[in-house]
Amino acid sequence: MQKIKIGYRWLLCLCLLFVSQTQAQTFPAPNTISVENAYQLGDLLVDQYKIKQGQPYLKYAADKGHVKAALAYSRSLSTNVMVLGPQEHEYAVKAAKLGNEDAMLTLSLNRNIFGDREEFRAKLLKISKEKAEQGDADAMRKLSLLFLNTSDELDWLKKSAEYGNAKAQYELGRSYEVGDGWFFIPGNREKEVKRLYKASAEQGNFRGMEGYASIIHKEGQDEAALDIWIKMANTGDAGSIIFLARKYLHSQPTTIYPEKNEVLGAAYSKIYLDSMGTDKEHDLYDIYKENYLEAMSHLSEAKKKQVNDFAEEFLKKHTVRALR
Repeated sequence: MQKIKIGYRWLLCLCLLFVSQTQAQTFPAPNTISVENAYQLGDLLVDQYKIKQGQPYLKYAADKGHVKAALAYSRSLSTNVMVLGPQEHEYAVKAAKLGNEDAMLTLSLNRNIFGDREEFRAKLLKISKEKAEQGDADAMRKLSLLFLNTSDELDWLKKSAEYGNAKAQYELGRSYEVGDGWFFIPGNREKEVKRLYKASAEQGNFRGMEGYASIIHKEGQDEAALDIWIKMANTGDAGSIIFLARKYLHSQPTTIYPEKNEVLGAAYSKIYLDSMGTDKEHDLYDIYKENYLEAMSHLSEAKKKQVNDFAEEFLKKHTVRALR
């Protein structure tokens, strides 16, 4: 028995070395490619949790005046959800001054402790109110965030949801789900949450899709819920891919559907492991690797080939990244 344990540990070490080697990719220097390509590459690497690799590309593009790169670089620097860091603030300001409203929103919230919050809030408030008057649902959602913790917050969120903003539909549904708002007739709260999640899901919003899938799963519509999770994974979303892997491997103790399938579970795990880095969620990544290796240790050579073929075919058609 001791020999078997030692052998498994050696196999684990060798497999982890292989996985780390497959991720050791080399890329061109930022200044040797176009500004747009630098932004696209940096954004992808950050979304793949290869943040340290991606940041130089985003910074290069941001310093060349690429507005989306400036905001993406700022966000990649975030280490504290409560407070903006100095460089995070610097590049958010750069993006805001180039006209990016999402950057203005970041600078309008309480995380910004650098003294220019009211300046950006006033500017964004004016822009958003003008757009909201023209029926812009995204502007209405921004107004709900600008009026956080006031009576206007929920009103603007409702308006944004009514005008079809998928994020607002999810956020309003979630707000009701945790107890906000008044529903006098029993069961109406649950119906409204489901309706809002479904509306958000139908527009492809991942949070809405997750929420709606969770509801119908609890109602016993297991196959329909699984179809939603597969649809999300087929966009290349890393979170959905590893969620499916865990579902098929039954690594979540409460899983009863779908039936355990170590080939599919290992295949989805391999897709995630071959695509994603470890600059975020490092501990979870190690757990996913262990689950993958455990599953592979049970499979015949023929089934291992099925795992590899499935993963290879998937990665030919999809670029995996965190899309939420």
